[in-house]
Amino acid sequence: MNIKRGLKEIYQNPSLPSFLILVGMITVNAILQPTFFTYRVFKLNFLTFTPLILVSIAQAIIIIVGGIDLSIGASISLLTVLMASIMEDSFSSIILAVVCAFGLALLISLFNGFFISYIEAPPLLVTYGTWIILFGIALFIMPTPGGYIPKPFYKAYRGDVLHIIPVPVLILIIALLIWFVISKLRIYKHIYAVGGNAEAARASGINVSLTKLKAFLLSGIFVALAAVCVVSQTATGDARCGLGYMLNSIAASIIGGISFSGGKGSVAGAMMGGLILGLLINVLYFANITSFYQEFMKGVIIVVSLATGMIPKLRGERSTV
Repeated sequence: MNIKRGLKEIYQNPSLPSFLILVGMITVNAILQPTFFTYRVFKLNFLTFTPLILVSIAQAIIIIVGGIDLSIGASISLLTVLMASIMEDSFSSIILAVVCAFGLALLISLFNGFFISYIEAPPLLVTYGTWIILFGIALFIMPTPGGYIPKPFYKAYRGDVLHIIPVPVLILIIALLIWFVISKLRIYKHIYAVGGNAEAARASGINVSLTKLKAFLLSGIFVALAAVCVVSQTATGDARCGLGYMLNSIAASIIGGISFSGGKGSVAGAMMGGLILGLLINVLYFANITSFYQEFMKGVIIVVSLATGMIPKLRGERSTV
């Protein structure tokens, strides 16, 4: 009986479609790239995938609480420009740049969260407006890619810990640990409650506005982590480097089983969604498929993920008829 119940829970898990797609993507990559399971390829993949996975976590938190953040990409652009403008060879300047990046990310999140939570402005409009402002500031500071990133800083991102764990993987482990700690706190249940039904959450004594604000601040932490990874990966500041992350983070969340209605899905699913999108690019490259079809294939995966995720719900509705 317990086995049957366990299988039913797995079947109804919103992250199951993304897990199956991820297994399929890994299989296809392994077929197209014989060296796929080597340490070198594993490391190179995560050097590229880690920023998107972190941004997917940030977006997932906002969607789960019942919102959406269109300013994520522009935030990353501005943060990379900021760090590339501040950093010098001294260790103190590196620390200052990273601290300023985290501070600015939290300030942006506070701005978005305040207007959405307390002013009750539509998340789509607020974050779109923030996107325009942040992108404009980034372009004003650095119209063309440039700035300075010290070699030890970006070399550290491309290094290993004890010659076993690539630094990007360690960053993802830290991100998971942060979310694990959050999952043990009251705010975790409040985020899902508010995203599922804000009025019911308010009736049960949850401060809905404060919960949404906290969700944006938590999201800002992962956005800052992603920006640090991006600037380490590119070794430059670029006002346009983060723009693609806006739609990709939303796509990763959908693929990962996050419900746009809020209150459903998991951060782990969003991480798998980010990994799937990264692996998709590999498949297109090694299959010699032009990048023109990248968005098309991304759309197909989203539709397949949504359709597969609806199967348990449809079966459940039929069983009650």
